[in-house]
Amino acid sequence: MARNLTHFIAGIMGLLSAGFALGQAPASGLNEYAPIPLEKYLQVVKESNAIIGNRRLGKETAASIKQSLAIYQFRPSVSYTKGTFYQQVPYAPYTSPTSNTYGVNLNLEGWGKRAARSEYGDAEIGRSDADYAATESDVQTAATLGYIDALRNRLLFNSYATAAKKVGALPSTPQVKDSVQFLNYYESAAAKDLQFTSLSLLNYSGDALKNLPLPIGKMSITPQEFNTEDLVTQALTNRSDIVVMQAAVNSAEKNISMTSANRNWDVALYVSYTTTPQYESSGFTYTQQNGFSAGVMIPIPVNNYLQNADIVQAANQKLGLEMQLRDLKAQVRVQVMQALLQYESAKGILAQANGALASVSSAGNQNNVKSIMDVRDKEGALIDAQTNHVKALVNVWRQSGNYAIPKI
Repeated sequence: MARNLTHFIAGIMGLLSAGFALGQAPASGLNEYAPIPLEKYLQVVKESNAIIGNRRLGKETAASIKQSLAIYQFRPSVSYTKGTFYQQVPYAPYTSPTSNTYGVNLNLEGWGKRAARSEYGDAEIGRSDADYAATESDVQTAATLGYIDALRNRLLFNSYATAAKKVGALPSTPQVKDSVQFLNYYESAAAKDLQFTSLSLLNYSGDALKNLPLPIGKMSITPQEFNTEDLVTQALTNRSDIVVMQAAVNSAEKNISMTSANRNWDVALYVSYTTTPQYESSGFTYTQQNGFSAGVMIPIPVNNYLQNADIVQAANQKLGLEMQLRDLKAQVRVQVMQALLQYESAKGILAQANGALASVSSAGNQNNVKSIMDVRDKEGALIDAQTNHVKALVNVWRQSGNYAIPKI
């Protein structure tokens, strides 16, 4: 195991000289790292994640249901009657005519029903689209944060490896040996952390990636300024959970209209054709007879006038969603303000970390153990500050309905 770890670290150091951080990781079935930018990784997640795929199927299902809802409900039926036959002859001589009756029944649905169903189908398509977009943004946000964590570990690994190489090039002293041992220990720990977080990225990409994803970037993003009111306004318009709730309210409203229309009267039409062949009875000959008949039946929906439970249920469903939407909008301002507070704190820590690194980097002689270790410490603190800054920025964006991919 120690030999494998030594070979592993040696391979890493060789790749560093070519600008490529890691080569191999001892993971079953996943033996190599493969560099992948954040944009490409998120595209893989979008195409391969099962949760997003299920929502995509939901969109297709909603579209197919809309087609069935928009069809006019004729509900035709056909009938055939043979006879009549008697078990005994009522008198003699008597002949029972073997007539044939063919009928067509057609139920015409009440006015407004088809249009109401069609509008409800459109609303359900909109709700399904909103669910898909929200799920996609949620999964990709989680994947983005995981990618940032993996990138942090890669940058820390590079920091320790670079410092170990510099210290190792100094004349050998007990202090140099202790420092190299210290740096190698944390270099190895950072490599394991990178392997762990890289494996975590596979949780979002299904089975699309055959190698461990190796994040790319420096996380050097310029701090930004925001206006609270602008962010709140943007969130109320663009945030995925707001859009989903608004789509649900719209669907509930169309459901009320459909429920009301379903109480309208239907009309049932009937047309039949009867043919009776020639026959003889009581000494008379009856020639072949053909006849038509038609009728109409209008069911009276008495029960609809005695109760309104279906209307109340549909209305209360919409009211409940409107209450949730109202509370959600009230929460948006709080969440945006909290995200901005976190971001301002992250910006302050980032500025301090940049200043601290610049201070030690501009010091005099950098070819001694203490200077190299000081730079490494400040560099590690800067990487942590950059990580928190990027995460805080992503949080501000997501809380305000901005789903852009950070350029890390």
